[in-house]
Amino acid sequence: MRVDEAHIARRKGRLDLAARFRPASIKVLILDATPPVRSEDYFYLAAKDRSARSVAGRMYFDELAKCMGASRGQESDEVATLGEFRSRGFALGYAVECPLENPGELHHALRRLAPTVVKRVQYSLRPTYVVPVSKGTKELIRLFGLVGWGDRLVLDKDGPFVDPYLGDPQRQAVFETSFGDRVHKALAALM
Repeated sequence: MRVDEAHIARRKGRLDLAARFRPASIKVLILDATPPVRSEDYFYLAAKDRSARSVAGRMYFDELAKCMGASRGQESDEVATLGEFRSRGFALGYAVECPLENPGELHHALRRLAPTVVKRVQYSLRPTYVVPVSKGTKELIRLFGLVGWGDRLVLDKDGPFVDPYLGDPQRQAVFETSFGDRVHKALAALM
């Protein structure tokens, strides 16, 4: 990955947006592997016009809103949704802070960064629960167990919550792969 001043500025912008919507005390940390490659699809970048987000980006935003129990309508204000996300104690974090253009790099990056990610979650973010939401986060589940945080993990059949059809609304509906409702149901049983 090439790191230049533009890359650093984009990363700083993402971190500033996340900090703006981070609750003082995190109840639920939704942990994804990496931010999206398209900056318009970044969760904390509230879109004035939802069509700026890709279909997968809109669906991802809506699934995260469902995790907290909110049902989003097409006309819902994303800033209001992000404010509610924060006020309910939810935060989204990434194991790898920068998007990876090549998906093949993810496994190597996670292996290298996993101990740092676990320490950041344990000592800096300190959430009550951690909800892994992509295949890439499977690598972290074992480490959280080893450091005594296994009881804080909210899992889907011993693994992360995954929606293989995110970005394909028809298949998602047919195969009922939406993860937002499943996460909300799992959290409701704990809180």
